[in-house]
Amino acid sequence: MGTYFNPSNRGFQKASRDEIYVDKTGLLNILNRRLGAEKNCISVSHARRFGKSQAARMIDAYYSRGCDSKELFMGLKISESEDFEKHLNKYNVIHLDISSIADYYKENLVSKIIELVYNELKSKYLDIMDIDNPFATILKQVYDKTETVVEGKKEKYPFVIIIDEWDCVVRNFSDRQDIVHEYLQFLHSLFKSEESQEFLALGYITGILPIKKIRDESALNNFREYTMIDSKEFTPYFGFTEDETKELCKKYDMNFESVKEWYDGYHINNEHMYNPNSVYQAMLDHSLESYWKNTSAFDTINTFITLNFDGLKEDVMKMLSGGKVSVITDKFKNDLSVINSKDDALTALIHLGYLGYDAERRKAFIPNFEVATAFHLALETGNWSEIADTAIRQIKEKKYAGALKGYGEEVILVGVSYDRESKKHECVIEKVKVD
Repeated sequence: MGTYFNPSNRGFQKASRDEIYVDKTGLLNILNRRLGAEKNCISVSHARRFGKSQAARMIDAYYSRGCDSKELFMGLKISESEDFEKHLNKYNVIHLDISSIADYYKENLVSKIIELVYNELKSKYLDIMDIDNPFATILKQVYDKTETVVEGKKEKYPFVIIIDEWDCVVRNFSDRQDIVHEYLQFLHSLFKSEESQEFLALGYITGILPIKKIRDESALNNFREYTMIDSKEFTPYFGFTEDETKELCKKYDMNFESVKEWYDGYHINNEHMYNPNSVYQAMLDHSLESYWKNTSAFDTINTFITLNFDGLKEDVMKMLSGGKVSVITDKFKNDLSVINSKDDALTALIHLGYLGYDAERRKAFIPNFEVATAFHLALETGNWSEIADTAIRQIKEKKYAGALKGYGEEVILVGVSYDRESKKHECVIEKVKVD
């Protein structure tokens, strides 16, 4: 039982015994079908606080040979499966939270990851080869050393490798392509090397953004991706479903329609998904609030909106008024440092959870009142010096002045903005004729 190699089930134990726990162990049935299959590498990219890390701890508890989790899972959905005990605690698990490691190491990130895992492997398998050997070769040797005889048949314990926040290196070290390249080569050894074809039962990575398409890099092109735009059968396992939210509202005597207005709006593969962290907090506090206020929401929103590609600000104003705007999501390079168009900015906001997405109509929208509150606060705190002109333009395009027809032949339009940095107001006044 270690931190990185064959971790314990304590993380999932705490979550499953919390006052509010929603059973998501059905996800394990999907993963069990992928074990040892040709398509056994899975990437889940969802917004922060949508349950990715909790799911990773659940996967630890179920597969890791470092614990006995039968009692912990009894009574949960996975225990009803015919394969429940077949896979329970039968795999060597490696679990890495890259963001926590990268916080302390940068120049030697990959070598430090290898050192941390190797030290725990060495404590279990004293005679494994030296750390200077290729890491995939070391894992293959460990796999070979686990050979046992079960009912007259030789069996080995393959690896389940879980990497949480895998993309933080690509996101945070965009100015250091040498580090990114070395990191991707390391991932290649885990998931695509010749050795991994033998020792890898399942590869499971989570991140905020979908896998970045990097020229000449193929470390992760064998992964099936599940995102905020399209997560297929994985959809109900990241976030709370409508039925799950209704049950919580009944238990905590909360008005479901009000909760829906505040935290619904993520329509993925015909499922209404709710922000689980916000629903959790609302139930415990018995209060409908914006629980994004403690995140970096305002700065993130302003970063994209102030670029104002192709009238992005006008689109934001339209969405805040309840409208939807067209967006082409396919061109986004899955890189927050490369935002070259309005479509890129809108797509990034969808993946980050600040916008919902109507896949049928290919349109983006503000998903709920909680997120709308974050946008409004961003308006108040950000640098929107061009908003005065934007307001005038919208009044003209929407022909709001027409509502005053009959009161006179001309109307004076006034648009006012405030630049927080310069602490100056801008006022645009224009006289127009009422048609």
